[in-house]
Amino acid sequence: MTNKQSQDKIDKQNPATELAQLRQIVFGDAQQDLEQKIDQLGQSLQTQLKHLEQQTSRQFSQLQSALETHVHQLEDKLLNTDKDQDAKASELFTLNKNLSSELEMAEAANKQETDEIHKRIDHDLATLSNKFSEQLKQALAQLTQVSNELNASKTDRKTLAKLLSTVASNLETGDDE
Repeated sequence: MTNKQSQDKIDKQNPATELAQLRQIVFGDAQQDLEQKIDQLGQSLQTQLKHLEQQTSRQFSQLQSALETHVHQLEDKLLNTDKDQDAKASELFTLNKNLSSELEMAEAANKQETDEIHKRIDHDLATLSNKFSEQLKQALAQLTQVSNELNASKTDRKTLAKLLSTVASNLETGDDE
């Protein structure tokens, strides 16, 4: 059986080899040129693919580097903005504290001035009241004195009136004589 198997192998190889031989005869050098061109194209394609891969890798690296640079710049800007915002907030807090202190001082000074004005007004009012009361007393005293004098004068007026009336009567009587 071994002979038979090897015979079958030879028969099987023979058609393939025969076919290859026929091709070689029919196509000959054209087939070799085509295979050579295909190999050259394959090598050229491989070279170009490697070149394209290197170029893409370089561009990707550049893009990644540019992105990292921009990210770092943005982080720095954010950090600076945060610092500026913190400084502004601190400044506003300090200003608010100072304004509150100044407002409290102004309120205290204003209250003190208001109290002083009230005291001054109360003092002036008391002084004016005292003066007015004193002048009122003096006026009442003078009025009483004048009233008393007038009352005393009324009696004198009655006497004077009687006297004048007597003089008038005498004059009347004296004119008739």
